[in-house]
Amino acid sequence: MNEMDGPMRPPRGTKPPRESSGLLMSVIRALSASQNNADRDREKAKLEKEFKRSDQRLDDLVAGMLKMLVKQELNNLVAVSREQIQNIKDKLKNCKMLLHCKRDELKKLWLEAVEQKQVLSLLQEIERLLEVPYTVERYLAKKHYLHATQLLVSSVSLLEGSLEGVDALKEVKSELLSKKEQMHEILLEDLHKHLYQRSTTEVLRRFKRQGSERRSHADGIAGTPSKRTGPFTDSVSPGTLTLEGPVMEDVMAVDPEGNSPHFIAILVECLSLLNKVPEAVEDIKSRSQKELMAIVRRTAQHVLDTAQNFTQAPSTLVSSISGTIPIASDDQVFTQPQLLMEMLEVLFEQFRCVTRAHKIVLDHLRRIGNAENSPGEVVLYELADIWSKIQAVLEILVGEYLDIHNTTSTPQNPPPAFTEATATSGMASYFAKRRNIKPKKFALFRFDRSSHAISMNTYLQEQNEAIKEKNDPCRALDSGQQILVCQPTTKNITVIFKPLSKFIVEIENALELKSGNHCPLHSFLSDCVKVFLGQVNVEVETMIDTAIKTLDSWKVTLDPAVLKQVGVNRPLLQSTVSLNSSVQELQNLMFALPMYADYFLNLICSMLQNYKETCQAAYRGIVQPESEDKRIISATWAKDEDISRFLRSLPNWMNLQHLKENKEGPDVEELPEEVRLRNKKESEILTGNLAGDTLIPQHEILSDTSQLRILAQLQESLVRGAELINDLYELLRLLMWLYFQELPLLSENSVITLKHLAKEFEELSSTCLLVLHLEVRVHCFYYLLPVAIQGSFALGVDSQEPDPEVLKLNKDLSNIDEAMTASLQTRKLKYIFEGLGHLVSAVLINSASTIKRINENGVKRMCRNIFAIQQNLTTITMSREVALDHARQYFELFYHTPEEVLNTIMERGPQFQEIEYVNVLQLIHRSQPGSDPTILDSQLSRLQEILNEVAVAV
Repeated sequence: MNEMDGPMRPPRGTKPPRESSGLLMSVIRALSASQNNADRDREKAKLEKEFKRSDQRLDDLVAGMLKMLVKQELNNLVAVSREQIQNIKDKLKNCKMLLHCKRDELKKLWLEAVEQKQVLSLLQEIERLLEVPYTVERYLAKKHYLHATQLLVSSVSLLEGSLEGVDALKEVKSELLSKKEQMHEILLEDLHKHLYQRSTTEVLRRFKRQGSERRSHADGIAGTPSKRTGPFTDSVSPGTLTLEGPVMEDVMAVDPEGNSPHFIAILVECLSLLNKVPEAVEDIKSRSQKELMAIVRRTAQHVLDTAQNFTQAPSTLVSSISGTIPIASDDQVFTQPQLLMEMLEVLFEQFRCVTRAHKIVLDHLRRIGNAENSPGEVVLYELADIWSKIQAVLEILVGEYLDIHNTTSTPQNPPPAFTEATATSGMASYFAKRRNIKPKKFALFRFDRSSHAISMNTYLQEQNEAIKEKNDPCRALDSGQQILVCQPTTKNITVIFKPLSKFIVEIENALELKSGNHCPLHSFLSDCVKVFLGQVNVEVETMIDTAIKTLDSWKVTLDPAVLKQVGVNRPLLQSTVSLNSSVQELQNLMFALPMYADYFLNLICSMLQNYKETCQAAYRGIVQPESEDKRIISATWAKDEDISRFLRSLPNWMNLQHLKENKEGPDVEELPEEVRLRNKKESEILTGNLAGDTLIPQHEILSDTSQLRILAQLQESLVRGAELINDLYELLRLLMWLYFQELPLLSENSVITLKHLAKEFEELSSTCLLVLHLEVRVHCFYYLLPVAIQGSFALGVDSQEPDPEVLKLNKDLSNIDEAMTASLQTRKLKYIFEGLGHLVSAVLINSASTIKRINENGVKRMCRNIFAIQQNLTTITMSREVALDHARQYFELFYHTPEEVLNTIMERGPQFQEIEYVNVLQLIHRSQPGSDPTILDSQLSRLQEILNEVAVAV
């Protein structure tokens, strides 16, 4: 052992010195010898330093002792551990020897156990396989297809795998393979059922419910609007219902088919398990058009049944294309166009549901194709294929209802909208020489229905007609036999176009076509519209030929029902009624086919232009029957711009326009003085132009009352035409401002042309009315001027009868009044005859300058003339003609001498104009043979003085 093993023992016999006491004494001496605190502090620090050094040394000694003790203990533990490890090694060697001895025996026992377990498993599988057919049948009966398919596939896989060599299972294998094929067919049938029937059931049910609600409303029962519910409506996105996670089947569900999207997912999953996805895809593509046609047939039958139940019609509405279909009466809710529109709406909704169902199928097919254990890449169909089949079916359907091949309509029969005719009296005799109508050429023979077909198309058409004669409503569309809800005709395009156009937009959006590209159905519909437009064009031309250019078109319609329908209470020309009906029909076509609104508007403008030209020719035929040299005074004046503008500036014309604008308001009662002042200016102008020494020739007036009647009827017809055009113009302007999308292709130029046509119609109607207004006044001059110029009023015998010319005038005015009353409205009749009394009064008063001589008997005769005219005009205008009283008072002045006349002016004031008093004095002077001319001059001078004095006094 070295020095570090322990403390050293001091040598024996020696006594160690007591260092501690010596050190202590040394410290005491040092402290005692210290002089101040600083010395003591230094001593204290020195002591503390020594103490620390002693403590450090003591710690080092203790640590060394502990280290020696730990090292000795570890050496002892290592020795013990080595001994234990050696014992364990010996034991492991013994175990290894024992295991080597038992290995062969254990292996033999393990192999025997595995073999026994496999045999037991196979026996259990065989026992289970015997029950598989019955279990599959039970699953199929409950429509638990997924469980049935999984069981069937796993069983067949087992029979074709580990149990392939078992002869006792051959019958079971054969039965299961048969059920596998049967399962494939069942799955396909149920898949098509859900794609085309279950997906559309809710749509048909909702339509039937809406029909019941319509019946309830018709019976006075308030119905509740049905909600759009169902697995394939827009409010549900069934394509994403079963795409997340594996498809599961609830065997506890009461109705496995209740959730149709989920059931479709199960069907697709089952087909995938059967490895029949390619066959299913091909079957779906091949059967799609047939199933869609079946939807069309079911929908048509459903619509007809609903309509038949509502109308309670005893006869069926189902017929072949060549048959006739009963049309609902006016009091029934359902009509043929409504049935067709209902059918289209239901069809479109069903097609949407079908495409949504197909989307579910495609989503699940893609999910299966993207699976990791997919057997291989499968070529799927696309929604574009289904939309293509839908377009093909709609083309067939639209072709049948539009009668594209003219199998049930004859083009020789024009539609009723362009052939309305009701007539009594006409004006054919006035236009016969101006109408050169070319006879139409008709084909003598037609070969399209001959037994020897010229082309394959006609042969196929004959075959289709032969099939139609069998009258079997259950045949498919492509067999030529279909259940129709209305009579096939090209006019059905007006019902089909809007809903079909909207559906085409849906198709193009679904196909994601680029801007400017269209689907085939769009092109087909455009072709159908072009065929219809061609037919409309032919019908319009036929209408123009038959209703305007032929002689019968100028007959007058007097049927109150027709006039009420047009909205007038006076007879109209039959051509105007036909024009009104045609314009209304074309207007309806504008809104039924908004994409072609401008085309129909151009047709309307062309028709109105032709009609305007025809009316102008008719007007010229009346007012200019022979040559330019033989004029009609009234027409010449009405044609003159200055005279026409003057007449239209007069108060009576402006009052007429005011009454026209306020036709619904009551007429304002006017004072006689207001009427006199309103007509005074016109009478002065007419008297200044027509009164004189020259008589009016007969060829310058319209002496035939029937001509005036026709002119009045033409005027009313033109007014109705102008109103029709203005109504259409205002409607189009309003729609172009509010609903631009309704008429997107309507050009501004066409609308402006329409407005110009309305102004031209109004202008021609105003001209006709001015001619009538002037013609009545020209007649007054025609009959009264001979009375003043050629009449004799210096009678020797008092004649009790008026002049013959006055009697003719009264008869002529009565005939004109009778003709105008039946042809013109009251306000226009008032415009024609109002002011005639003032005009006659002015004519008679001015005639004093042309009368050669007059006596008392002549004055009496003139007064009888005035009274006869006054009575007649009172009967016509239903008001006393005060102006004729004024004329009678004027001629009563001839009972007095010149002096008495002058004294009357001084006493009562002037009642007439100066020139009229001058004519009185001059006629009295002429009536006294041998009178001195100087006396007349003095009387005229005195008259002027009296009038000047009276004027100054006033």
